[in-house]
Amino acid sequence: MVKKIVPIFFLLLLFANKSFSQKFELGLKVGPNFATQKLSTIQSVQSVSGIHFGGFIYLKLPVIFGIQTGAYYSEQGSEFSIKNIIDKNSLDYINVPILIRNDFGPFNFHFGPQFGFLTNAFSDSINNIKNQFKTRDFSLVVGIGLRLPARFGLSVRYVRGLKNISDPNILNYETKNTMFQFSIKYSLIQLGIKKKEK
Repeated sequence: MVKKIVPIFFLLLLFANKSFSQKFELGLKVGPNFATQKLSTIQSVQSVSGIHFGGFIYLKLPVIFGIQTGAYYSEQGSEFSIKNIIDKNSLDYINVPILIRNDFGPFNFHFGPQFGFLTNAFSDSINNIKNQFKTRDFSLVVGIGLRLPARFGLSVRYVRGLKNISDPNILNYETKNTMFQFSIKYSLIQLGIKKKEK
């Protein structure tokens, strides 16, 4: 997985030096997750909190929009009740969103697919449940962002899982991830952003 991500970051860095590039950002993001799961046979599902952090790259294309991608460690899962017994699933992912982003002054709107790679899974009742889930997830991301002074920024994203992550050979119900993400970012590199926009 890492071998696939590194070439993508390298190519975006290379394209950033071309003359058609209007804006380029390389930075870090961190913030809380408020995640839950849609379980097809369980109704009393509650959200859980976690964190996400990682790096991102944004490249403005010579059209209206640009492309933003990155790689983030993300804590997800849900809390639910079965026969009055409360249990909690905790799933850790490396998420790679590939988003179309359009800037409107200091604001931006972004959306696109996200690919998730499961790294760990456990529950309160069973220590290791990674074998109960598929190793890959696929989601749709929709979000808004706000650029702040001193290279900082804020963003809010809604992530809706489109793929059943339950292993059908072990679990007899579907599981889909859903979460809200609140992030603060810091741009290590900013190219092509005018001072009056900061």
